[in-house]
Amino acid sequence: MKFSGFYSRQGILDILRDFHNIRINRNTKRFLPSIDPYFTNKIRFCKYIKRQESFSFASSIRNLSSLKAMENLAEPVKDATIASEIVEEVIKIETTNPEGQTQYRLRIKNIPKFASIKMMKDLLANHECGQVKIQKSPKWDYCFAILKTEEQQLDVMSKLKGIEFKNKRLFVQIDNVTERDRQALFDKRKNKKDQKIEQSGVQKLPEEMLADQVTPLHNYEYQAQIELKQNGIIKSLRTFCDKMKESYNDNKSNYNSSWLKEEFDFNLPFDLKPMIHSPILEGYRNKCEFTVGLNLEGEKTVGFLLGAYKDGLNTVLGPHDSIHVSDVAKKIVEVMQSYIEQSSYEVYDRRTKQGNWRLLTVRSQKCGDIMIIVQMHPQGLSKEQIIQEKSNLLEYFKSFAQEEKFNLTSLLVQMYDGLSNGISYKDPFDCLYGTPFVYEEMMNCKFRISPAAFFQTNTLAAELLYQKCGDIIKELYESKDLSESPTLIDMCCGTGTIGIVLSKNLGSTIKGVVGIELCEEAIEDAKINASLNGINNAKYILGPVEKNLSALNEFNYGTSGTAIAIVDPPRAGIHKNVINALRTCQAIEHLIYISCDHNAVVQNFMNICRPTSNAFPGIPFKPVKAVGVDLFPHAKHVELIIEFHRNRNELTNLPSTSSILQNNETE
Repeated sequence: MKFSGFYSRQGILDILRDFHNIRINRNTKRFLPSIDPYFTNKIRFCKYIKRQESFSFASSIRNLSSLKAMENLAEPVKDATIASEIVEEVIKIETTNPEGQTQYRLRIKNIPKFASIKMMKDLLANHECGQVKIQKSPKWDYCFAILKTEEQQLDVMSKLKGIEFKNKRLFVQIDNVTERDRQALFDKRKNKKDQKIEQSGVQKLPEEMLADQVTPLHNYEYQAQIELKQNGIIKSLRTFCDKMKESYNDNKSNYNSSWLKEEFDFNLPFDLKPMIHSPILEGYRNKCEFTVGLNLEGEKTVGFLLGAYKDGLNTVLGPHDSIHVSDVAKKIVEVMQSYIEQSSYEVYDRRTKQGNWRLLTVRSQKCGDIMIIVQMHPQGLSKEQIIQEKSNLLEYFKSFAQEEKFNLTSLLVQMYDGLSNGISYKDPFDCLYGTPFVYEEMMNCKFRISPAAFFQTNTLAAELLYQKCGDIIKELYESKDLSESPTLIDMCCGTGTIGIVLSKNLGSTIKGVVGIELCEEAIEDAKINASLNGINNAKYILGPVEKNLSALNEFNYGTSGTAIAIVDPPRAGIHKNVINALRTCQAIEHLIYISCDHNAVVQNFMNICRPTSNAFPGIPFKPVKAVGVDLFPHAKHVELIIEFHRNRNELTNLPSTSSILQNNETE
């Protein structure tokens, strides 16, 4: 086999497939160099092989008699003869082991879903099982233990047989798998996508693939996007109502389920309003997180992944044509890419875990403030090199800001050596320039935003979202449905945005705000933001919602039914314990629930409205009205507001919040 010129890593893989009709599995891909995408230097190739201790190909190549001669040859490959010889050796090894190397695994079953990898490793260490790799998803009630040899596998199996973990008896079975099987599973999702492309007969350009990835509705007119999102909301709400009917039918209690028999548009038992449109359709994101990687040509690039990393896609394309990214963010990406291209440090490779440059995050606020966060992996860098690189970044961006005359408010660097991909909110940020926060203005309020703080990514549309929540509270107050001005309970309040905006804009309509939040940094931001906006009737509590309902008693909220709870939780919704705390809190008659994923929180809606039982104590709520607010043009997500209500007369029979607290502490 002969090659001419320099071949990329992917090019060699393609040649192997075409000429030798062999399956290229994950070992082969890891075996070929990926730090430098061009196959030009044999000594680099050999050193790379030596680092791959856990792969069968590396082990086999190290035993080749020609390895010593290969290591002594350091000149670049010009006629690719040497590359041909190495690839021939790879083919020889691959074809002599057609089934691939066996991975010795144990499947450990009947473990709690909440059990972490660390907990399982500690369990095995306590039973002297030696070095074991654990694989577990948070949703699994089982895990895999990866062993080095068959002897170790049998030894660990005997040690774990019949033991108890977290009051559960463990079951252990052998579950070996070959590398070929693992690769088949790894490629499954990607193959499905490839088949769809082949069946459609359309081969998309990389730019089109990226647009489909980050803005999947970009080819639809905006009104068509709204209709798609509204139909999605209707489908989720119908699912919720259908399941509620089953829940009431199965329950033998006499609680009133007449609300399910009411008739409104879309065959729903409550009112769904027309969706509120985003006032801005392009460049609306005030925060973007960009990956640093290699593009299709193997060049350093700052942008978005071409597809999901879990699908085996690791290529990065620039955001130049991404319609949801602001012009400011695009310009900063260009500047950062120019810097990285000149850098002697490599981009971080998610597969090999090598390299330094990882992420670029840009916050560009409506008021003009700009925050830039650069994330690096510190591996291979001395303390002096890190200090020098920070100094270089500072001078580079200061010069750029002066030339372009834009308001660089904050420049931060984060050194992160973890495996997860994204900004780490547990690791510190080093502020090189300006302040470690920016400000944003919304509905006559000003907010301080820290690097790790959550803030709605579409400021103008978020104003409409909060305005709608204010309209709901105002309607309740003016309709005399409330006996007095309500206290607003801002659950999972974050930096206090919702409570502060509503308190300032509704004035005396709201008696006060109680914010409860688990993140200490967010609570500090909330207190500062309240002071910044002259809000003196706000109280912020650090800790879990279900453990801090005593805040309602400490705050003079008035009689039963004069508190309104509002919650804007993460995508997955709120925990069952929080819902039960809501249901059993005698002060709360109204609940405003804001969801950014209506499919994911159907179960939350059900638990809020289920008939009273031992599992779900307290008076259930019922939905009164709902409305969608589009904060994400060209994307599939949409915010959904649902107003829930329950009968004030029944609330007086509920236990006090202090007794609820005592019960929770006892449990």
